Amino acid sequence: MNFSILSDTINVKYEGNKIESSDSYIYTRPHFKIKEDDFFLDIKNVARYRVQGGQTILVDPYENTDKESVKLFLEGSALGALLHQRGILPFHSSSFLYKDKGIMVCGDSGAGKSSLTAAFFQQGASFINDDITPVSISDPEITIIPVKTQMKLWDDSLNKLNIGSNNLLRIRPKLNKFYLPMDKNISEHRLDQIFILSIHNKDEFMAIELKGIDKYNVLRNQIYRKVYLRGMPEIQKKYFKQLFLLAKNIPVIRVTRPNICEIDDTMRFIEKKIIL
Repeated sequence: MNFSILSDTINVKYEGNKIESSDSYIYTRPHFKIKEDDFFLDIKNVARYRVQGGQTILVDPYENTDKESVKLFLEGSALGALLHQRGILPFHSSSFLYKDKGIMVCGDSGAGKSSLTAAFFQQGASFINDDITPVSISDPEITIIPVKTQMKLWDDSLNKLNIGSNNLLRIRPKLNKFYLPMDKNISEHRLDQIFILSIHNKDEFMAIELKGIDKYNVLRNQIYRKVYLRGMPEIQKKYFKQLFLLAKNIPVIRVTRPNICEIDDTMRFIEKKIIL
């Protein structure tokens, strides 16, 4: 199985009982081990993955596992490790193009990044990425890089967006979360603005533009699988410079939405904050 990212191809190889970890990792946890150019991930009852040199992902599925689960972790944690190995800063975010502006929406799981992106898509936006958004950062060019991942939405979000799930594929057999097909013909595009989406128990929407060290720290906390960097000290140094340039050049707005609200209301509130 091959899928493209950037301007070349990631080599994905499916192996059978052939993936072993080395004994020289810098940082280890119960389910993964990592150093600068080597990453080993063991998802019990799904698959083992080994990512090497920013080029190759080896996949060793467990017996009787389902291909949907193997795909999910391949396009999530394993892809995140590969991007880190390449020194391409990945954010836990969705991204889209709206009125020729490259927008990235970051936030914790459950904040509503994907459903918000889908709502913008219904208003004419072009979908770029879901869950992981790699950003190429050099002075003065800061660019969103599309990857071949798909939009994933829970069934309640689909209902709120008036989208039926009968013909959609589940991301895992027992989860009521589905892949939402979207046209994706966007090449690399400049990043114009970042929104940090969070939730509170109040009734109103709030927005504040972040500045200074607060801006830098918030962006750092949005790095996808940031814990991997504990085993990648050289990449972590590189990211320090990249985050500084990002914070210097791109406006970042924290939007806090009510815990209970309509997706369209959040979309309309953020739409007014986009710098056109």
